Amino acid sequence: MEEYRGLLEKTILLQEKPIMMSLLIMSDGETKTEVLIKDRYLSGYVFRLPENKYMIHIEGRRNKRNQLVAKHFEIMNPDEYIKIIGAPE
Repeated sequence: MEEYRGLLEKTILLQEKPIMMSLLIMSDGETKTEVLIKDRYLSGYVFRLPENKYMIHIEGRRNKRNQLVAKHFEIMNPDEYIKIIGAPE
């Protein structure tokens, strides 16, 4: 599995039904990458996060469009807001 750490810059809802899919634009300072999230719970969680604030660690595999399909998601710099809404599992 490939790992990526970067700043969450933008969140886009691609599809809500039959499965919720969201796309994250992340940057590590030099390059930007697109992260695809297919999990309904995780997609909903990501939309509660403010943009350009949190460093995120993603593990997953690349698809044919060179998007990173997320399998594991972790917030690297949690604060009081994350403690209130909880961290994804």
